[in-house]
Amino acid sequence: MIIKEKAEDFRVEEIYTKIPEGKEYCIFILDKKNWTSLKALEKIAKRMKLSVKRFNIAGQKDRRGVTRQYVSCQGIGKRDLERVRLKDIKLEFVCYSCEPIKLGKLDGNKFKIVVRETKGLKKVDHFPNYYDDQRFGGFRPNLHLVGKEVLLENYEKAVKLMLLYPFEEESDDYKEARKYMEENWGDWVTFDMPKGFVNERKIVGYLEKNDGDYLGALKSLPRHLFSMIPQAYQSYIFNVSLSRHLEKYNCVEKKYALGELCFCKEYIDIDWPIVGYESKGNEIIEEVMKEEGVWYDTFKHEVSKLSSKGLFRKAMVKVDVKLGELNKGKQKVEFFLPPGSYATMVLKALDQ
Repeated sequence: MIIKEKAEDFRVEEIYTKIPEGKEYCIFILDKKNWTSLKALEKIAKRMKLSVKRFNIAGQKDRRGVTRQYVSCQGIGKRDLERVRLKDIKLEFVCYSCEPIKLGKLDGNKFKIVVRETKGLKKVDHFPNYYDDQRFGGFRPNLHLVGKEVLLENYEKAVKLMLLYPFEEESDDYKEARKYMEENWGDWVTFDMPKGFVNERKIVGYLEKNDGDYLGALKSLPRHLFSMIPQAYQSYIFNVSLSRHLEKYNCVEKKYALGELCFCKEYIDIDWPIVGYESKGNEIIEEVMKEEGVWYDTFKHEVSKLSSKGLFRKAMVKVDVKLGELNKGKQKVEFFLPPGSYATMVLKALDQ
């Protein structure tokens, strides 16, 4: 099964129906192709000569795809949007509102996907609500490890995980740059960053002026990415513990970036804990935390944005899938998901 062979093969549209009227925030739709949400916003902010921290979104959207999502920003208007001209990016004014766009207000996401090289997808009406590769860094899936070290206050190690240790899928110039940084650690001014090293450049630029302040270097990252760092580690614990719970049912294992996850045919209607410092976990979650060398209080941090009380997430999600006809190994799929659920997990469930 192949997805995202072409950007047009993966289309996602946010559904956001309850936007209160007001004057403080400009609400607009960001249509993009082959951009991550974060890089698109950074480019838009640069064109408007604003800090990217002024922009709010309900969630990150993948780079490889055609996506449509809502954005809010203080202090701009319709004319500011009209002046932005960027390749494969379109901005569409919606309204002015008294509050920013945020995840809790999002209805969900509608997906239209083309799957290639399939022998035929098998329709399902539910899937396990795991976090997928995107949550952990995509082609560089180690954000959960960064999160663990940050929560344990090993900030230099966390920064090294962001900058060093190349992954197989990375280009040769990326690998060479990471190797040079490892061999010349601390000599920040000599680091030559490839063009795509946007976040790496922010970290090193901060350390050039503030040598040794590794937490500060991480805080220099875009707000969306900084908040995702501990969340990635919570998501990892969620995946591992939920998968162990589902092992007791009739299940098959599916691969993802960090290993294998159990998918079972039976629908289990339970909420599963996302661990935090006020969590009431269970035996399996505590077993995983002991293996990891962390405990509930690990998730209480001096930096409030890195702390989490914990919450619950549906272990499984019901889904109404519309399957197109199989034609020469190609099949169209359409469905709607609530906020925070991953379309790629639905596709894994369909591919049985």
